[in-house]
This record gives sequence, structure tokens and C-alpha cells, in this order.
Amino acid sequence: MTFTDMNALGNILTTLAPNEGFSIHGIVDTESDYDSGVIYSDPSKKPVWASVLGGRDNEQWFIVRGERKTRLEASDWTVLSDVPMTVEKRTEWETYRQDLRDITNQPDPFNITWPTPPA
Repeated sequence: MTFTDMNALGNILTTLAPNEGFSIHGIVDTESDYDSGVIYSDPSKKPVWASVLGGRDNEQWFIVRGERKTRLEASDWTVLSDVPMTVEKRTEWETYRQDLRDITNQPDPFNITWPTPPA
């Protein structure tokens, strides 16, 4: 599958051709789907398929960063000084949170290995 959702495709198209009207009809998984299913008000403004594919990684990194933010916020309570926790457990949470911050060091935004929160 080429796109995780059609919102991602819409974001890429908006970035490639700002202020141009377009519509997406159906699911776009292939160049053929793109050619027939993405319609621009001005066809000469339609980005080429290769450019669209080139935008996938940036869009997926945006999604990954959103998930990372959610996971960090869910563990914010662990950094409060008044939370009763052993030094060892606090260190485990600090490591987990650092691993989340380092998630963008992974090479493939479509194949993220998420750290497991401490039990």
C-alpha cells in the first residue's frame, strides 16, 4: 500500500501544489490510481507521481511524531518529583522517554520499533 490514509495524500498534494484545487476519488495505491483518481481543477498543476511518492516519508514522520507526542504525554506523570517511585523504576521511565525522543533516529518511518513502557 502506498499511503496509510488519504489525508496523508491530501497533505502531500497540498504541499506540492499549494492553493490548487483537487479532489481524490477512491483509494490511491498505484500510479494508475493516482492518474485516474486525483483530479485537479487545472490539470497542468497536478504533481507527477514521483514527486508524490517523494513526500511519503515526510508525511509519515509527521504521523510518527504525533504518536511519540501522545506516548510522551501519557508518561508525563513519571517525571513529577512527588510520584512515589524507586530510583530504579524512575531510571526505567527516563530511559523509555529518551527512547521515545530518539525515535526519529530510526531509518524507516513506516517500520518504527516503539519502546515498551516499564511495567
